[in-house]
Amino acid sequence: MLPKRLRFGLWFLIGLEFGLALAYLVAVWRQQSVPAWLDWNGLRSLPSLMQAATLFAIGALALLLLICRQRTQRPVSRLLPLALASLCLYGGIDELTKLHLHLNQYNWKGIYVAILIAIPLMCRRDLARLWCEHRSIVLWVFLGLGIFLLGGFGAELIKEHLYAGISPEASFTLAGQNLNLLFWIEHLRVMVEEFAELLGETIILFGVAQFVLKSLSPQFT
Repeated sequence: MLPKRLRFGLWFLIGLEFGLALAYLVAVWRQQSVPAWLDWNGLRSLPSLMQAATLFAIGALALLLLICRQRTQRPVSRLLPLALASLCLYGGIDELTKLHLHLNQYNWKGIYVAILIAIPLMCRRDLARLWCEHRSIVLWVFLGLGIFLLGGFGAELIKEHLYAGISPEASFTLAGQNLNLLFWIEHLRVMVEEFAELLGETIILFGVAQFVLKSLSPQFT
């Protein structure tokens, strides 16, 4: 029953995220602005709160696994759940406070990249065993991580190249609405970046929840 509920929860959240993304684009098209509660790049807007809640949920599951690791048949090392919890809790706090806006681009990205590189290097034995014993779960996590990195970091890295050669006065017509091209591209980029991050985190949450469930409740495997 619980695995089915997990899958239902996954698809429900993905559907909700798609709905918010669509509502964001419709607001940009019809109103030339976005309500504060719907702003994907806003401080403590609904998408921002969802992203923070997802990161905190992953961090909480990692801490639960750390605390209850001795109850598992083959416990992972303390380092892996501790590193995952630290990364996600920091990410959740950053999402709520937009801490990275007070740092330059290199510094805040460097924090995430350093942790992401350190986890596989320092926890390679755990990851190798998880790949052999829980391959489908690891693939879910890798899928979520790939979407997060490709959409999140990718959209940020190509930001400057998107506007090259485009006149600030350039515009186009969509369904009878005259839209500034740069305005539309920037809002579309923000939506893709933040949506990819949230979608990737949701998929990672699903994978981590599956692993914790199987580790602490073997009867559900």
